[in-house]
Amino acid sequence: MSSLRLEIEQSMGLKFPEKNGAALVKFEESLEIPRAAEALMRGLYRDPERVRQGFKRLHQETGSMIELLMPRRSRLREWSDALPERPKDAEAFLKETTDQLLVKEQRLVQAGRDLLGQLQESGLEDIFPVSLSAFGVCSYREPSVKLYLKPLGRFAEINQINPDSLRQAVRVHFLCLLLIIAGEDLDGQVFARGVEEEATNWLTTLYTIRYLKRQSAELAHGYLEWVKAWGGKIPNQTMLNDRVCEKTRAAMIFWRRHLNISWAECWHIVSQFESESAHDLEIN
Repeated sequence: MSSLRLEIEQSMGLKFPEKNGAALVKFEESLEIPRAAEALMRGLYRDPERVRQGFKRLHQETGSMIELLMPRRSRLREWSDALPERPKDAEAFLKETTDQLLVKEQRLVQAGRDLLGQLQESGLEDIFPVSLSAFGVCSYREPSVKLYLKPLGRFAEINQINPDSLRQAVRVHFLCLLLIIAGEDLDGQVFARGVEEEATNWLTTLYTIRYLKRQSAELAHGYLEWVKAWGGKIPNQTMLNDRVCEKTRAAMIFWRRHLNISWAECWHIVSQFESESAHDLEIN
């Protein structure tokens, strides 16, 4: 984890505060299942109990038909070897069996149709987006992260993503997040911006994508799918070129140092300054 932390610090131009030469950052991976992840862990069902009852009913109707047929099979086998002595008895037997089968078949078919309808009502759109806190939580004071491995594994299973790659990508995300909210600038000053989820998550996603794209396509793909899962905004491609990234970094530093100015205002100020600098160059 320490080597990953150093790589991310270098990629962002920020660093975690240190004490006695050790970074003040706590990173914990937990097997807990947080409340925010309960729907994800239950599966892709709008009403799991109703679906469970549907399977139970279908199982009962299937069993009922088998119970009707099983004792009659031996008599039918006998009659296939030697015809019944009294045709009228065989006729009554077959009529009774057929009538009962028709009733049970109708009930079985209806149970199957009802269950199929319940399954078709369930889908990914009923689960996602989930809260980001289903996968991990940050403490802005320590700083620290608790990563929830079971919900991450469940998400990887559903989306057929390599779970190890996904965990690696999510570690990068949360380390970038911690740096943005509690890291030191190059001059050694610490600026704790506080909880501004939309801007902070967008910046975190931007820096994480930049880092992962230099690592592997697999990491980047799994990460983007995960961001969509909790409703994060994915930066457009132009935000990833070097020139715009420098502008983003300048705006981020300005934003972190001026707690009373929003991200949109900081971006506008930096953009305006950039335009004025370009104009001065043209004049000169």
